[in-house]
Amino acid sequence: MTGAVFQSIAGPADFGVAVERFRAGSDSAIPVWVGERADLAESVRRSAGLYDRLRRPPVCEVATVLGADAIPVEILALGRPLAHDWTDTLPSSGEGPLLVVALDRDLRMDRFGRTLVDAYLAGRDVFLLTGRDAYSLSWMIAKQYAAAAPVVAATTALFTDLDQEPLPTGARYVDARAMDGTDVRNLTLDETWGRVLFNGHGTEDSINLGPFTVCGRHPGVRDERPGPQCAHGCGCFRPEEKLIPAHLVRAAEVVLSGCDSGALSDLATYGPGYRLMLNAIDGVAQTVVAGVGMHQSARVENRAWLAGRGGSTARLLNTSLRDLHPYPSFVQVGLPASTYPPPPPPDCGVDRAPDAGRDVDAGRDVDAGRDAHPVASTADTVFRELLREVSSRSRGLLAPGFLTGRHPLREPLTRLETMVDDKAVRTVLGTAESQRRFRQQLQSGLHDLDRAIASRIAGDPEDDLAGFPRFFGDRSDVADADVTRTACPCGRLAWHYLRRGLTSRVPDTLARVCLSCGPIGYAFAGAARFTGTVTEPATVPAGGTFRVEAEFMADAAGPIHVGLFVPAPLRARIAPAVRRVRPRNDGHGTAVFEIVVHPAAPPQEHHYTVFAVQNLGISLLRWPFAVQPRPGEETPK
Repeated sequence: MTGAVFQSIAGPADFGVAVERFRAGSDSAIPVWVGERADLAESVRRSAGLYDRLRRPPVCEVATVLGADAIPVEILALGRPLAHDWTDTLPSSGEGPLLVVALDRDLRMDRFGRTLVDAYLAGRDVFLLTGRDAYSLSWMIAKQYAAAAPVVAATTALFTDLDQEPLPTGARYVDARAMDGTDVRNLTLDETWGRVLFNGHGTEDSINLGPFTVCGRHPGVRDERPGPQCAHGCGCFRPEEKLIPAHLVRAAEVVLSGCDSGALSDLATYGPGYRLMLNAIDGVAQTVVAGVGMHQSARVENRAWLAGRGGSTARLLNTSLRDLHPYPSFVQVGLPASTYPPPPPPDCGVDRAPDAGRDVDAGRDVDAGRDAHPVASTADTVFRELLREVSSRSRGLLAPGFLTGRHPLREPLTRLETMVDDKAVRTVLGTAESQRRFRQQLQSGLHDLDRAIASRIAGDPEDDLAGFPRFFGDRSDVADADVTRTACPCGRLAWHYLRRGLTSRVPDTLARVCLSCGPIGYAFAGAARFTGTVTEPATVPAGGTFRVEAEFMADAAGPIHVGLFVPAPLRARIAPAVRRVRPRNDGHGTAVFEIVVHPAAPPQEHHYTVFAVQNLGISLLRWPFAVQPRPGEETPK
């Protein structure tokens, strides 16, 4: 087409007239109501090298408007062609893609979450149109009518800090090995792409890519709280010259593949001025895909994204992750390509025997002929179950690739595994005296190893042992039958589910995840589990002290080693680092810790992690707390 694709309009009356002309076909430029938002006017200008013509966007079956009173009718009029039917009530069921239109403040999980989850389970696509205010929403709707220039639409770039292996692809691919030697900032801000995916650790305000950081801070934010440490005048926690502002990324589709990168308003820790998804919406992208909570998207999902075009990107990623996360991990703002065909619901079920590969290896007959007194089967049932658990857990901890390098616990774990394999035989277990000696040996070895594991995790939270959730999770899958919806301690919806190991070397693990609090906890199946924590106070000034009471429940008898750690930047003092606690007769117990935060700790949201170790089973519980500047010492902006 000749002329500009978009036209920026300041006043509501002029915008209303322009919408009528555009829908009537008498004006080819798509109207954008920018008001006094200079940043949006700049985004409209920067889009000139990306979009070169109009398109006919796909039409959804139903559009639901949340908070319609807060959205000017002129903006809704611009979006009317995007759905057949419009309503202000979320549908309880239905077929065909669903469009949800709302300002950020009204796009809340407590209003919208049930619909999102039900659509995910039914294989129904959900697309969002949202923004931090009416002007951002106007811009996001307008972009749905634009088409990227063919030469641009064909280009793809993927940047991952979570993969160190090459991928066979014609796309521009930068993995963790090449991150230091590549100017990722220049590639994403100065070059123009059809699709870009950022894959790295992060949260709602940032994604880390080696030395670079995709940043969610809005250029006009002023004194907005709560926020990360830059909101408190303490500067950025990453090199500022390597920041990549999300709104300046030049791509038609931007995928923010980091945890919480698309946190909805009631799940977000920080204000809208710091959130990645809202910042990307203000940029040139007509499609923004982001993580609504915690997820483990990595190499498998990156390959699926590189191969997939034209459909719902959020659905593609959620389908790929379904064996790890039984809930929607990604949401999509913006409609897919004009050729979008709703794909059939995926068959994500995996048929497998529940106990496949779980048999303990047969051992050698070492105590044959000694002590002929039989053991009643009812008396040794618990011990036999303990043997199965210990065997499974030791094999998992010794799985190839889990304990890297010369880990100091590899040898004692190997010795214990060998002892169990040698003595878990009928001639030992079937007589009282030989079983008693075996039981004493095993309990002594487990006690020493439990204490050593707890000390390793407390001394170094980055130790391989604390990384069991990701390592075993990548080697497990989730079946719908093993998923329970429950309430998080914060009061919001959470999922509790069993991750079954795909091989006999991978023990089953339990996960508990809340879309607001993130990954609340992970545990070996059957291990002691945390039932809650009490943090007093929940917010502490830098240099202050707070107390944590961790409550747990254990099915097995015997002592438990319970510890606590916090992120290294806090430089906190924890007393004690590990406690040895014996549960009460009903299996419940409590461990108390005192945390003294360093005076120079960055003021922002943090998490502490309590952990428990019993019979080689490890449990983790992660919970938030906030550090505030000391009174009168906040750095001026």
